Amino acid sequence: MAKKKKDKELSDLPETFLIGGKGIDQKEKVKENDQDSLKKYGMTSLPLYDAIQSKSSTSTASNVIPFSQPMSSQSIEKKGQQQLEYPKTTQRDVFEYSGKSKTIHYERSWHEILADVEHWTPFPFTIGMEMELIIANNRGEYLEGEEAAYRMQEIVKEAQKIMNAIINHEFQDESFPPMPEYIKNKLGLQAYTAKDEEKGLTMNLRYKNDLTNEFIDIQSFGRDGNVTATTYILELVTPVCMYVEELAYWASTLFQLAKKTLPRDLTIMATALNPTVKEYTRGLSHGDHNHIGGFVDNVERAMCYNMIRNFIPHIIALSVNSPFINYQPTDEVKSIIDKKSNKPRYTAPNCVRSLRLKNNTTMLSSNDPKHYIPYITNVDEQNKQYILQVLQKKDWYDARFQDVFPLTDFGTIEVRIMDAQISICRRIGLAMLNIALCYKARKLYQKGKFVPPISSETITFNRKNVINRGLIAPWKNVSDNKYELSKYDPKFADYYFGPENQPYSYAFQAVQGMFHYLKDELKELNFLYSPFFKPLLQSVFGEISYAEIPMAEADYQLCLYDYKLKKG
Repeated sequence: MAKKKKDKELSDLPETFLIGGKGIDQKEKVKENDQDSLKKYGMTSLPLYDAIQSKSSTSTASNVIPFSQPMSSQSIEKKGQQQLEYPKTTQRDVFEYSGKSKTIHYERSWHEILADVEHWTPFPFTIGMEMELIIANNRGEYLEGEEAAYRMQEIVKEAQKIMNAIINHEFQDESFPPMPEYIKNKLGLQAYTAKDEEKGLTMNLRYKNDLTNEFIDIQSFGRDGNVTATTYILELVTPVCMYVEELAYWASTLFQLAKKTLPRDLTIMATALNPTVKEYTRGLSHGDHNHIGGFVDNVERAMCYNMIRNFIPHIIALSVNSPFINYQPTDEVKSIIDKKSNKPRYTAPNCVRSLRLKNNTTMLSSNDPKHYIPYITNVDEQNKQYILQVLQKKDWYDARFQDVFPLTDFGTIEVRIMDAQISICRRIGLAMLNIALCYKARKLYQKGKFVPPISSETITFNRKNVINRGLIAPWKNVSDNKYELSKYDPKFADYYFGPENQPYSYAFQAVQGMFHYLKDELKELNFLYSPFFKPLLQSVFGEISYAEIPMAEADYQLCLYDYKLKKG
């Protein structure tokens, strides 16, 4: 049993807890007061969605969001007098992970990607993101009490001031690339503040949903209202987005806004459970949530929900990021040296990868298969009552806190399972994964097929394992018949459990199988070679210099912790 340490400073913790230095939107300095720079980065608005021609033969419904086909990596597009050339790269299968293969490297900076609006990557559904951030003092303590209420109010006021300066191209800071005109044109108002009964003062954005042509007011910056009345957690909420780069812009801008407005004695901690707390407090943890909308009908919404439900253990394995409590992991960090590469593989079998999910049983789903969120065939009254019956909840207010929930007030599916991530890039990648799963479900539905139903027994067994051990967790088919699953989708069972003669033993193999299952969809959506999606693929297919894969963010934090202990 380790001795308790008093008055420990954040400087003693792994560096990944603290958000500092440059983010993905700080790779290139921009003269924001230069009119040519503004013209370069403030592109004209995109064409309407019905003007974008989809080449997919399966898109038949008029309100399905089409998407453009992947462009050549060597194409040159003219923008007035300017030309933007894409980096020349060698195409290869990203699922090949031999040491001789190299992944595609994008040479464009975030500013250049953001400026090239004409080649943004469309989502086939709408999506918004919620990010819960730890705001702590230099001892790692949460903001609490009356003083915290005042300070949070002042932070929100400063955030509104800076956001409006960004909107008006009046803010000169290299951390904030100029807002593209497409995004600016979707704003119905300047950023404004409003009082909320639970959250207090929030900074709000009025933003247009291009699919419905309606403006939506979003509480984008303020206190999270779902925690104790005395504790202050910062919640950042993006508007409803139609493009990968649009979502990345809002997520990174709101994150940088949080960094910019915090007083010097406060910091952001990028982990899902505050590592300085001595024990878990009910509801006091931090996740990334996705709201997905734009469904053809309620049956498609049910199918998209079912597909995400099937892959909940895979999503958890990729997103675990809360391995510390009371300044330490739950066990000794152990590693095995790989004989071929001479690099360590961090097994650490008794180090829990997601203490958030292990402890937060009241605001997420249960590991009891009898009461786990069920497979449904529609979002109608009969299925709604069936969900309440299985969950043993009396009403929707009590039932809404699940791993994935198909019945939000906004007509969206809410995915709540992901731990708060270290990087914005990985947050966007996980959102893209959830969208790709929904797109796979849409394609099955358009063919008149239903999503294969994985049993709650199999999901909860593997869910429990990946919460504890992440990508190296044991993987098992508990009660599913592969032959029956093949009636829905012939390839699904082999990708989910592995071939009959070589079933998966570990979660990272199942995650690899998921990516193989989604490969065609990732290509069609132009996600496969996206720099935002790369971190997810690298977790199970890639190569890193300091350790062997598989590696999620919890494993990275454990490996950094181990390195610091050994180096003293």
